[in-house]
Amino acid sequence: MKRSLAVAVAVLLAIPALAQEERAIDNFAGLGVRSMAMGGAYVGVADDFTAVYWNPAGLAQIRQRELYVAFQRTSKHNSATLGYGTAVEASASAEVRNTRFGSFGFVYPIPVYQGAFVLAAGFNRVQDFDWGLNLPTIPVRRDGSGRVLGDSLAFTDSFFHEGGMVVSTIAAAVDVSPSVSMGLTLNLISGEDKSENTFISQDTEDFFLQRRFMDKSFFVDDYGTTWTATLGAMVRTPREDPNLRVGATIATGPTHKVRFTYRAPPDTAFTVVEFDDGHVESARSVDRRSSYKIDLPLSFGLGGSYRPIPQLLLAASVHATEWTQTEYADRDAFQLRTDTSFEDQYDDILRYHLGVEWQVPWVAVDLRGGYYTDPLPFIGPRDPQQAAHPVIRVLQDRRYWTLGAGLVLDEMVRADLAFTHGAYRQAEGSADSELREDVTSDRLFLGVAYQF
Repeated sequence: MKRSLAVAVAVLLAIPALAQEERAIDNFAGLGVRSMAMGGAYVGVADDFTAVYWNPAGLAQIRQRELYVAFQRTSKHNSATLGYGTAVEASASAEVRNTRFGSFGFVYPIPVYQGAFVLAAGFNRVQDFDWGLNLPTIPVRRDGSGRVLGDSLAFTDSFFHEGGMVVSTIAAAVDVSPSVSMGLTLNLISGEDKSENTFISQDTEDFFLQRRFMDKSFFVDDYGTTWTATLGAMVRTPREDPNLRVGATIATGPTHKVRFTYRAPPDTAFTVVEFDDGHVESARSVDRRSSYKIDLPLSFGLGGSYRPIPQLLLAASVHATEWTQTEYADRDAFQLRTDTSFEDQYDDILRYHLGVEWQVPWVAVDLRGGYYTDPLPFIGPRDPQQAAHPVIRVLQDRRYWTLGAGLVLDEMVRADLAFTHGAYRQAEGSADSELREDVTSDRLFLGVAYQF
């Protein structure tokens, strides 16, 4: 006799949901075509519109009005492997692709009697929430005679995020001495993250009256507009066409008010149930709306650049953020989203950036390359209160190689192209059920600057 739906419900409730880290933390999207071609080593370069992000003091180097626009194409691939002891292993993959606006801005140098005074304004995409994971199908296990061991349901589970953060920016820079400039950027930052979790169980042995159960849940997070500021300084020698530049920045962390809608079926029902006789039953979804506040910490940047010969530029920088200092300023009414212990589940992070640019003699082409690290800040465990959730093991931290080129089309127009490739590997779970993720990320940047 076939078993009832109640058994399947019990099986579903025994499968723990995969908790996700705070999306407002980390998720650096890369900004600027020339800067990303040079591995993001731009705190000590910062001589175009994107200085509003990397180091606003660098704007003081710009002598002509500049109109800047850039786009980016992103592709992320997540190959997941789930092991069940030493006997069974399953794998699956997920891919997320998109093409989006990257930057749009205007720089306006104001003539002054001495030194420089430069204003800038625009928009920049600064964080990328896109991510996907398909958990491998949990296979039906059998003994040597073919008899089903345990349950006859095959499970699949998928998680996807889509969205990001965009800032509206105004900035100003001024020379405070012949070799020192200061700059300030004020940002209004906002964004959205849409996430979806789909759980499916399939009756592969025809033991149930139902053959397929599907449970879907959604989160829509709206990050209300808030402000941040970046203060930058740069030392240049000599002042005009410098061979050596050193820059430093400090950026305030935003306090995000996150308004979210959580949509899921009632706890006692599936979203969709397909029966053996072909008819389908659905459960009405239930919306829960609430909000909370999250207060992010300060970030610091330090970098420099050097020209050993006129055609060659070398650059390096480091960025530091103490993510463990993140706090919830307000908690949501349902306690669905504010149970993270930042001191226990996050690490403080240092990003290292290296870059090089070669101006090809007799040709209006610049060739660029770089490398940067972007360590994963979330180290787990997913639930600090349960011993069954161990910390996440980082098998390979995020590392990126970058390439690019710039072409001066005439004295007023410059086109830039950059490509970045990065990867990381991590593992989590107990020894008898370990999930391993092998993630690669490719980004293509295209930008055009018009100087007049």
